[in-house]
Amino acid sequence: MAIYIVSFTLIMWLVFSWLKSTTNHGEVIVVPDFSGLGLKELDKFVADKNLKYLVIDSIYDTKAKKGVVVKQEPEANAEVKEGRTIYLYVTSILPPTIQMPKLVDRSLRQAAAMITTFGLKMGAIKFVPDQCANCVLEQMVKGKKIAPGDLIEKGTVIQLIVGKGLSDEEVGVPCLYGLSRKEALARLTECSLSVGSVVFDIPKDSLSGRVYRQIPSCGKESMINMGGTIDLYFTTDKVKLSSMPDTSSVKNDDENFDE
Repeated sequence: MAIYIVSFTLIMWLVFSWLKSTTNHGEVIVVPDFSGLGLKELDKFVADKNLKYLVIDSIYDTKAKKGVVVKQEPEANAEVKEGRTIYLYVTSILPPTIQMPKLVDRSLRQAAAMITTFGLKMGAIKFVPDQCANCVLEQMVKGKKIAPGDLIEKGTVIQLIVGKGLSDEEVGVPCLYGLSRKEALARLTECSLSVGSVVFDIPKDSLSGRVYRQIPSCGKESMINMGGTIDLYFTTDKVKLSSMPDTSSVKNDDENFDE
């Protein structure tokens, strides 16, 4: 009888242990937040969490830190069964490559629009005498010609050589006061001009600064040779910005831009 009781007790213990293990298996857990983690941190992060992860896509973002998680599925705090795979999206370590577009023989305005559309950046513009005014003659990267179709990283700075005609044609000096750097450069491009010196009151003004001074200044009679340069001064100082010249009577137009 004693042997029977021991055997029955052992069987009940084994059954209870099996039920406990199968009940705990697949237990619901809360998904942790992976956002901001670098690729090298992921293995350690999930080591004690009964979860798996899989990086399924990368996102290119020039402003974000490279190689970090920016999105996950399921999202953080969702309830899932243990052992679940969490799908992660990270920022690209390297920018994607594209084929260099053909800018030569296009107008400066068309070329500038294409540079933006393709995720590239407008660099310096050099104007040279040529019978085709405002026509792109050469496209370059870091001072070297680049051919259409060549692979190039998004965000690359493109420099252009542009014709300014064979005469000493002049254009009106545009009023750039109050514009951001991006806005001022776009305006100069529209007017077949380029930027000269760029001066910031303090380094942090590079993103938020506005033009408070330009040389030469604009006015009804202010003219400059096509392809000339204008020096720009930026600040975030409200006093300096409030003392900018009144240009309300100066007309800024695009009539001197030849398609």
